[in-house]
Amino acid sequence: MKTYLITCMFVACLVMGCSEEGVGDKDVESLNLTADYTVLLKKDGVLQSAYLNADSEGMTVNSSKSDFEVAPLPELSYRNASKIGFYNSLEDCSATIKIHDFGDNTDVNTTVFTEDMNCEFLVKSMAYSKDKAFVAYVDPSNTKKDGYYLRILDLSISPNSYTEVELAKEPKQIMVSGNQVFVLARDSDITDKYAMIVINIDNGTIAHEANLGAEVLKISKDGMGNILVSYPNLHSLFDGKTMILGITTNYLLGKEPKFGYANSEFFGEQTLYYPMESGSKSAYPHIAAVYDFKENISILYIYENFLTQEERDLKYEIEDTTMVSYDSKNNLILIGYKKKGDSNKGGLMRIKPIPDPKFLDNVDLDGIPMELFPN
Repeated sequence: MKTYLITCMFVACLVMGCSEEGVGDKDVESLNLTADYTVLLKKDGVLQSAYLNADSEGMTVNSSKSDFEVAPLPELSYRNASKIGFYNSLEDCSATIKIHDFGDNTDVNTTVFTEDMNCEFLVKSMAYSKDKAFVAYVDPSNTKKDGYYLRILDLSISPNSYTEVELAKEPKQIMVSGNQVFVLARDSDITDKYAMIVINIDNGTIAHEANLGAEVLKISKDGMGNILVSYPNLHSLFDGKTMILGITTNYLLGKEPKFGYANSEFFGEQTLYYPMESGSKSAYPHIAAVYDFKENISILYIYENFLTQEERDLKYEIEDTTMVSYDSKNNLILIGYKKKGDSNKGGLMRIKPIPDPKFLDNVDLDGIPMELFPN
């Protein structure tokens, strides 16, 4: 049974104030701001990392510490806790997946395609679990229906073996929760509607399929292991254990949280941090947003409400928000942004959240921040 709720919108201007009085105030004596962060940066077509040390005096880049090797910008990526995986195709039509663990600074690498005549494969999504990697792809055909597949690669065996699961619908995105792979698929041949296909990781069998209707934007995994299905005007939770499509939350017109459109996101237990399309709320294309699933409210941290124009334009040179994350140890929101003019420069700022929001500090970065891992 679905429960319908109404989502409210809380704009941070109400508590941060729109005047310049107190803007940028660093009254942090009662805060513990000591932390270390690893930030993944995009620069000149590659991914690189910066290791940051932070305390009550601010954040600094520790140039002597970096355990992440520079890598090409991935075609696809997938993050799970302290790990992040990258998919890249190669000139010989093979492809690789690299999984880096920022917890113990280890890498796992595997080859995805080795057979001949695979240059036409269209890879749609990738994911991984503890000892498996997953690739959803389409094998186009000029004479018959396209082939749809999920490849399950066993990372514990060298050379890697795999199981191929044929799908009846076109895969768009995959997520892993528990011992299941959740495939967002679309019936591209007949109805043009979406479905959730649940596949058992161990044996590759289809355990469940549920209709999701039209206009699905994407799926995500929340901090409780459930699958979040995003639509333009609502979202639904798909229970990761029972595989039941449960609570559905509808949005008021003009109050949509828009996390279904976000290119990056960070989940707390019941909270989502993401760059939100600002619309008329800000002069910047994206602003930092926090969605509270328990209270069904969005909190927007709008630059104009906690930084002066001089700080925004001259001191920090903000052009757009590229990532939003959260430091649970210190209860701080971290906002990554691209600088104006130079496509390879960015910055990271820390914000104290509501009920007493406050800008704390900032650090300039040689690259555009895309992901952040608290250490």
